[in-house]
Amino acid sequence: MMTAKQLFINRHRAKRKEKQYYNKFIFNGHFTVFLVILIGAFILGYGEWLRNIPQGIDYFLAVGAILAISSNFPLKTYLEEADSLFLLPYELQMKTYIRQSIWVSYYTRMPLQVILLVIAYPLVHALAPNKTTVFITVTVFAVIFPLLGLLIKWHWFKFGLETWSLNVVLFVINLSGYYVMLSSQNMHSFGSICVLVILYLFLRKLSEQQRLPWAFLIKQARQQQANYYKYVSMFTDVKGLQEGAVRRRYLDFLLTTPKSFNEGTMYPYLFKRNFLRGKDAFNLTMRLVLISVLLMIWLSQPYISAVIGSLAMYILILQMAQFYTQEAYGLWPQVWPASEELVIQGYKQFLNIIATIISVLFSIVYLTFNFSHGFLIICFFAVAFFTIRRTIKKLKYKEALLRD
Repeated sequence: MMTAKQLFINRHRAKRKEKQYYNKFIFNGHFTVFLVILIGAFILGYGEWLRNIPQGIDYFLAVGAILAISSNFPLKTYLEEADSLFLLPYELQMKTYIRQSIWVSYYTRMPLQVILLVIAYPLVHALAPNKTTVFITVTVFAVIFPLLGLLIKWHWFKFGLETWSLNVVLFVINLSGYYVMLSSQNMHSFGSICVLVILYLFLRKLSEQQRLPWAFLIKQARQQQANYYKYVSMFTDVKGLQEGAVRRRYLDFLLTTPKSFNEGTMYPYLFKRNFLRGKDAFNLTMRLVLISVLLMIWLSQPYISAVIGSLAMYILILQMAQFYTQEAYGLWPQVWPASEELVIQGYKQFLNIIATIISVLFSIVYLTFNFSHGFLIICFFAVAFFTIRRTIKKLKYKEALLRD
């Protein structure tokens, strides 16, 4: 009979295998090259920024807040709908399963913590030179806080308390530990560890007789999987991803129905409607645009900003690839059949409109801060043009294979 530990290991391996499969599409040749360029640009821009750090900002508080947020690791249980029925008789053996999930959740998220510490070290060293002990202590906190947080999280969920309240509690405790150590190098910062240990022991005592919160954990695991699929959908089609819809009334003026609604105007309208009322893709696009704009403003380096804008254009157009599958193989082609060429043409028009709007936005931001190098805005339009061209060419080839 399979043990609880073996069950978790098998599920973890299955999830890891799935991620390895999708990573082949995410980290393809083009994206890897852009990613390397972006990392190099960030390192160069970060180094220039450290030479002239703006005054009047509490950077220790900012570093502490970022580390406090990153120290709140998600608990990955990999539970499924059927588990509440088939694993219910083995609930007493699920302690081993949860213990495995806590450790795996800790180890798989730790690389992000290390990256943030590597990024934060030059800033902390520039603000507090010759105080390496302070950063070593912060590093110890960054290792201990997440593990204690996961242990507390499990018993907090088991006791039936709300997730948002736990996030607030952990953020305040973690932030106090990081900030007190960074700003005043006071040993009182170790009080945060004591508070977390006491909270863990207290919750463990209270939740001893509590049953496993099956419904909550299953819902949480399903949401984590959906969030991962949303990320992957930016690069390739994902099986099993169901995107919701929401009406944004402030964008209704962009969805006026064409006067002559026919085969030629139908698909450009449907692609646009799907994007503007999509619950996930629209938000992902807006976040990526906002992050790119903020990076361009923060770095204020003409060549680096041009690289960042070009990279963002490339990723944004790749993200739109999901719309073709949703519309071309959806219900409308069955209700109102249209030729394959018209569908692809409508998709191309949709991509051109989105790319033009974002390119103009990036150009305005770029010219505002790097007017003397204004000729580089051509990179945004060039990347958009060639990426759309390559996407449409690849799409036509794929359709030709399906037709044969």
